[in-house]
Amino acid sequence: MIKPPRRTRHPVTAVVIAVMLVAGAIVVPGSVTGWAAGPTTFIWGKAGDADTLDNQVSSNGETSEVTTQIFNLLVRAKPGRTEIEPDLATSWSVSPDGLVWTFTLRRGVTFHDGTPWNAEAAKFNFDRMADEKNPYHAVKGFDYEYWGDFMADSFKEARAVDPYTLQLVLKKPNAPLLYNLSIIAFQFNSPAALKKYGAQGFGQHPVGTGPYKFVEWVRDDHITLVANPSYFRKGLPKTQRVIMRVIKDNAARFLALKAGEVHAIELPNTDDVKAAQSDPNLKVGFRPPFNTGWVRFNMNNTLFKDKRIREAVALAINRKAIVQGLYAGFGEVANEHMPPTMWGRANVKPIPYDPDRAKKLLAEAMYPNGFSFDFWYIPVSRPYFPSGKEIGTAIASDLGKIGIRARLQTEDWAAYLKDRKTNKFPMFMIGWIGDNGDPDDWLGFFFPKYDPENAYLSYNNPAVFDLINKAKVTTSQAERAKMYAQAEAMVMADYRDVPIAHAKVPILMRKNVEGLVGQPDANEYMETVELK
Repeated sequence: MIKPPRRTRHPVTAVVIAVMLVAGAIVVPGSVTGWAAGPTTFIWGKAGDADTLDNQVSSNGETSEVTTQIFNLLVRAKPGRTEIEPDLATSWSVSPDGLVWTFTLRRGVTFHDGTPWNAEAAKFNFDRMADEKNPYHAVKGFDYEYWGDFMADSFKEARAVDPYTLQLVLKKPNAPLLYNLSIIAFQFNSPAALKKYGAQGFGQHPVGTGPYKFVEWVRDDHITLVANPSYFRKGLPKTQRVIMRVIKDNAARFLALKAGEVHAIELPNTDDVKAAQSDPNLKVGFRPPFNTGWVRFNMNNTLFKDKRIREAVALAINRKAIVQGLYAGFGEVANEHMPPTMWGRANVKPIPYDPDRAKKLLAEAMYPNGFSFDFWYIPVSRPYFPSGKEIGTAIASDLGKIGIRARLQTEDWAAYLKDRKTNKFPMFMIGWIGDNGDPDDWLGFFFPKYDPENAYLSYNNPAVFDLINKAKVTTSQAERAKMYAQAEAMVMADYRDVPIAHAKVPILMRKNVEGLVGQPDANEYMETVELK
């Protein structure tokens, strides 16, 4: 899951007044231009704005933080974990051949507009996602990336067997299906609202079954939500109103927290985490280390087609020193792509820091004096790379010690994400925050195929692809785990990437915030939050 760039933003009085008028009477202590609200309103300082609130068509992490509060799924991840629990489905089963999944749906649930939740509503949403000719499918400027990645190749049809029984019929087994359905991109939209607003308009008028109803969205400023009194989880939500305030600059977000203008923030600077730990008015929570950052080689580039060059780069990077110096005590060295909490890991031997061996490999590859190339670092703060430029600089410095002259380059995050899919980058920093607890979300996404025009997909190993594809259709988790581990071991033996770090992700909050549980996929359930 990928989030957009951060830019500095300054609040304005007019917007605050607009929130007060739309959301109702918010108690604002102190200045009228302040944001801090009474105990019925929880204000979340988020690092960027959504691109739409129709998550079926979006892969933007800033979108999913919001839509998690508005919508439900058939199944969801347990709070603070990746294991599955019931959501809009209460139970499920799969046929022996793995081709028919049957879900018993929760009764008595309605969408925020009064539309009943039932098998026909569920089928309406699957039909919309699956059929490009469906009248509610096309949304200008968006596609169904998660559907394409996780469901399109196996899905045949959805059947409403009776009002509270849904069947998903597949063309071939899809072993990760249950985990995949816990991704918020498989949210259920109100059919009536989709018909009212159309596919293009629904993203500005989201209607779900979740703990909070949508009130308003002021672009690049805030999104206001109000409690759903008919939410099926009794006693929730615990807060009457949630305001998700966009503050794109990390330091400005922390200052807003210290000033009491927001109650909690994500993705703080490492120095601000240290400051929060000694501030009596603040406390620190964590998202589990469900992420990985790595350096990726463009293996379409002639230089990096040579395994000796890739291995030399890997051996030259002092990953332990980078993690110790630049992760504020919240990181750990990564030895493979998936984080330690995942099943299906290879548990490979760690890449050592060995600059002498690296120099010998360069000489063998006919580069005894090293070489020069462009090294692209991420321009934004990510959990796996909290300070992209500083980490990139440290990597370049390590490479310089063995004669490799890495010219640091970067560009706007949106352009960066686009250009990684071309051959522009010889070597670049990238990473991943897991969407769910199945290895297919990691290895299936990283290594789906080879593309000679795409740096991100420049690894060409059909044996790895075959193992990953077989794992996706194998019903035994034990057998799947072996296949993923074997595939990862092959990838690491090829030095396709250089894993750098996993990191716990700090969430800073005011002392009176209770019930905010860090979620591995970075989409917290705010229904349990209360202000003491």
